[in-house]
Amino acid sequence: MALIDVGGTLWPNSWPIRKADAAGRRLRIRAAMPGIEPATVDALADDLIESSRPGDEARAISTENKVSINSPAEMLITGCLSRCGLPADADTIRRIRRAMSIPVSDRMRPLPGAVELLAEIRDLGMRNVIASNTYWRDADSYWEDFRLLGMAEHVDGIITSVDAGHLKPHPAVFEMAMRWADVPAERCVVIGNREENDIEPALALGMRTILVYPDDPKPAASRAHATAPDLWACARAIREMAG
Repeated sequence: MALIDVGGTLWPNSWPIRKADAAGRRLRIRAAMPGIEPATVDALADDLIESSRPGDEARAISTENKVSINSPAEMLITGCLSRCGLPADADTIRRIRRAMSIPVSDRMRPLPGAVELLAEIRDLGMRNVIASNTYWRDADSYWEDFRLLGMAEHVDGIITSVDAGHLKPHPAVFEMAMRWADVPAERCVVIGNREENDIEPALALGMRTILVYPDDPKPAASRAHATAPDLWACARAIREMAG
């Protein structure tokens, strides 16, 4: 099984921000809150958009979650709901979080070789499982992205830090993926662009690793079993690992 990071691995590190994002989020929030007074929903949308602005500005520089916002999305959403006099039950928080997950397909393209890498892994008889740190996105939100990008047919499963309850380098994302696939660590290879988030926790679990840097500077050093400057080189590396 291949456990594959997203930002800086399958698509760019940068997270472009558009003026239209706020309007799109307002529409999605309204759809997520049926039966609530329009004025209340609009006030909630205003608060959510303003409260999340620092994180969105950070994601214009990097998709890495650690620079987005200093509190989990659930905490931010709970505060906004409370200020608007709305209940912050788990289902409402989930709907709002997904509403804030603007699809990326019209503003972000996969990095060169991304689709080919996923196809090559499949041809080797392995499964592709996305293992990503996220802020708003859970697995369902990511599935929407991959479908719109025309990549979903090459993806077998998606595990995010939102689903696992912890950010990488915590092992929870990788452990959840292994449970989902019923595959031991020694039969997994982790592909990612961050030594601290992808390579080090994978090595600690006994997994094989490939550090890729298609959208990053060449690393000075890495403990990974292989390094690859682009996703075609990554495909060759995993082919060699598979024998």
